[in-house]
Amino acid sequence: MRRSSKGLAVLLTAGGSIFPLTGFSQEAIIIARHSDPPPVLRIDEIRDDTPLSESGRQRAMMLAGRLKDSGISAIYVSEALRTAQTAEPLAQLLGLQSQVHLGDDVEGLVKRLHSDNQGKRVLVVGHWSTIPAILKALGHPQDVAIERSAYDNLFIVVPQGEQAPPTVVRLHY
Repeated sequence: MRRSSKGLAVLLTAGGSIFPLTGFSQEAIIIARHSDPPPVLRIDEIRDDTPLSESGRQRAMMLAGRLKDSGISAIYVSEALRTAQTAEPLAQLLGLQSQVHLGDDVEGLVKRLHSDNQGKRVLVVGHWSTIPAILKALGHPQDVAIERSAYDNLFIVVPQGEQAPPTVVRLHY
C-alpha cells in the first residue's frame, strides 16, 4: 500500500509507522538539523567539538521519540559532536551505530545513501549550511534556507523515481 507524502508526514509527526514504498533508492530520507548548542556561545564560536546544551539534549530525546517507530535502519551524522549527540538517543533506541561522513562532502553522502540503503529509511543529521545542499543533491528543485539559530528543522524526502523530483515535507521537532 502506498501512502501520500502528507500521510508520511502525519505518521512521523504522530510517531507511527510508515508503509513501504517500492521502486526507489530509498523509501524515505529524513534530514534533521542538529539540536541546540550552548547558548553562552556566539554562533561564530561554535566548533566541531561543541556539544549540545541541556535544551539540545532534550530536543534530541524528542526527536528520538518521534522517529523511534519510523523504520529507520541507518543514521548518518557529520563529524561535529552535536550531530552525533542529536542522533544518539534514537541510535540507542534502535540499536544502531551512527555512520560519520564529512559534513561538506554532500556528493559522497548522497552516493552512500543510494548505494548502501536501497529500499530503506535513513536519518541524516546535518547543519543549517549543509541541509540545503543535501536536499538539492537529492533532487529537490526548490531552494531551502535555514536560519542559523533554528535548531528544529526536519525534512522528509520521499523519492519519486529518477524522472521526477522527490516529495519533500518540512516539519519542526
